[in-house]
Amino acid sequence: MQNTAVPERTYSYRALDADGRACQGLVVAGDEASAIRDLVQQGLMPISVNAPNAPGSPTKSLARPSLGGGGRVSGADRVSLVQELATLLGAGISLAEALPSLAEAYAAHALGPSLAGLDRDVRAGQRFSEALARSQLGLPPYVVALAEAGEAGGELAGALRDAAVQMEHERRIGQELRNALVYPVVLVLSGVLAVLVIFIGVVPRFASLLKSSRADVPALSRAVIEAGLFVKQNLLAFGVGGTALVLITVVALSRPNVRAALFDSLSRAPVVGPWLLRLEIGRWTTVLGQLLANRVPIINALVLSAGALRLRRLRDDLAAAPRELERGRTLSDVLGGLDWFPPTRLNLVRVGERSGELPRMLAVLGAMETDAARTLQKRALALIEPAAILLIGGVIGFIMVAVMMAITSLNTVAL
Repeated sequence: MQNTAVPERTYSYRALDADGRACQGLVVAGDEASAIRDLVQQGLMPISVNAPNAPGSPTKSLARPSLGGGGRVSGADRVSLVQELATLLGAGISLAEALPSLAEAYAAHALGPSLAGLDRDVRAGQRFSEALARSQLGLPPYVVALAEAGEAGGELAGALRDAAVQMEHERRIGQELRNALVYPVVLVLSGVLAVLVIFIGVVPRFASLLKSSRADVPALSRAVIEAGLFVKQNLLAFGVGGTALVLITVVALSRPNVRAALFDSLSRAPVVGPWLLRLEIGRWTTVLGQLLANRVPIINALVLSAGALRLRRLRDDLAAAPRELERGRTLSDVLGGLDWFPPTRLNLVRVGERSGELPRMLAVLGAMETDAARTLQKRALALIEPAAILLIGGVIGFIMVAVMMAITSLNTVAL
């Protein structure tokens, strides 16, 4: 009889023990999945596993967030958690083994208490998707929907992997935006500081011209110099008022309803509006496609995917879509009646409906809209920088012209 047993290989690994300390060593197993399973059974949380006796073989890496007691949970932490759970389940480790192991590994992390509560709820008999919805992990609603669909279809690992991909996609878009805004923000703040220095430190030095009998100071110059004197004399009050204004703005932006109203206002702006709109459409169609690909019914998928939208008017428009589908209309017909959905993209939806490949077509549409949003983002940022330079330069130039007019008036009278 031919021996069909899988030959065992020696894998090197890096892992965390129960106390969160890093360790490394070797483990003998038939494949990488078996090696990961053996390490988990030993109470270790694998970080990476690879075969040293197979040069050039890819390394199996498990993403890990930085451990630390308490603190703010970042989007990268949540992505890492979902990726890690998907990897463990994909390696054949049961949910009953993976959750306690993760809870123990994350005990010192800010996600630790929520993950421990998730583990308790599952061991108490709750379905994983129900326990995930009740947990305080702060995951997007579509992650719970994908987990529920994965449980129903026996593909929980794949569903969580899709969820992690979408979460990472959204995180990277946000990070790209924050990185791109660093230079314009620094430019604007530097310009404001320069204006304040000139207005407070330079302009008041010419106050003596206002009392000089030898100068016929123009009204414009008089107004600028008097304004500079007023600001300098009430500098403490202006400082307290400015600080209070910043604090009020920060507190207001921390409220979801204020942020939603701000996004809705920006979506109607000439330059920023089209960019935000394409970004939202790309996010929504991608999430909807992933939900449908994981066999979530289209009515439920529409409701859940609408939760991924930040623009209130888009959510309000989509709120009626499930009722329209129940009446027999197609998704392409419903989207065609919305003024914000690009008419040029409707054909992709129609082709997907006719061919039975709607999830794939929605994924393609999402990628196209996201790329279009990136292009519009670059254009918007390319306009912000010169606009800020022109505005700041104009203000400084206005102040200096007013000062020079005052000096010139003195010289004219003297002559």
